[in-house]
Amino acid sequence: MVDQAVSPKILACLAAPGGGGALERIAGAFRAQDDGTHYPDVDGVPALFARPNGADGGVTARVKDFYEENPFPNYDGVEDFGKLVHKGFRNPFSAGLLDAIGCNKLVLEVGCGTGQLAHFLQLNNNHTLGVDMSLASLRLAVEHKRRNNLVRSGFVQMNIFDLAIADGAFDVVIAHGVLHHTFDARRAFAAVARKAKPGGIVMVGLYNWYARVPTWIRSKLIGTFGPEIDFVVRRRIRDAEKARIWIADQYRNPHETWHSIDDVLGWFDECGLEFVNCVPAILGTAGEEADSYFAATAPGTRGQRVVSQLSWLFTIAREGALFDVVGRRRAS
Repeated sequence: MVDQAVSPKILACLAAPGGGGALERIAGAFRAQDDGTHYPDVDGVPALFARPNGADGGVTARVKDFYEENPFPNYDGVEDFGKLVHKGFRNPFSAGLLDAIGCNKLVLEVGCGTGQLAHFLQLNNNHTLGVDMSLASLRLAVEHKRRNNLVRSGFVQMNIFDLAIADGAFDVVIAHGVLHHTFDARRAFAAVARKAKPGGIVMVGLYNWYARVPTWIRSKLIGTFGPEIDFVVRRRIRDAEKARIWIADQYRNPHETWHSIDDVLGWFDECGLEFVNCVPAILGTAGEEADSYFAATAPGTRGQRVVSQLSWLFTIAREGALFDVVGRRRAS
């Protein structure tokens, strides 16, 4: 199997697991420069995966096994990079995110799954690193990279609680739809936020406390009414395997937690981040008129945040109730 090249800009951001030193890429492995320890690839995927530390109640193992069986999000058959880019620009979230990131940035996506977003965001001369614990997902990401000769996106297996990445290394750090599947989303966020540069952006996407309720109700009915009860399957997905995996992820995941905007604001305070924006926007704030996901806005009042989340019952609830909050790491 052809070795996956890692761009020098991404390689410079990596560190040995457990807070170790710099790494170098050799054939089929990483090697620690200080003590020569080898971290061999696993099934062709570069691996810096440290086992979970602390008692997690088996959540990590169950979620990992789930995504080994259900790599998410799957590709529409065998699609080339041009098709992926076309779909990316048609998707308001991914297109808006690329526009907000701009050019020549280092971008980390934690919980990248099969890597579509990381591949798309390497446009505009950005360099992207996608990390995940699922080898099945990462194999698809690496295969797409190889087949399309992509040089600015890279993928490495890691544990979110022990990221083999130097602190303060990336301009933009994204954790979109992953932390709510960890055994401690707050602790996971703290681990992720440290990887942004001072002044850098951290974007976290989570299931919302209010808007996730309809999904829970559908999970009780889907056995009777079938997958067509789901809006995304009914209107968006044409590939049968992709539809199967979407249903599994939304309704049969072994672990998930729900969160509010105020939860995330508390995490921001603990980790030294300033609120920037929310997607969807908080009603009654400048976020409704913002022309970029990274445009500075105010978080509004608690009442505005509650009303906004209740309104999501009629919008994002039909697509899984994922909302994103954007923060900027303080310079000091």
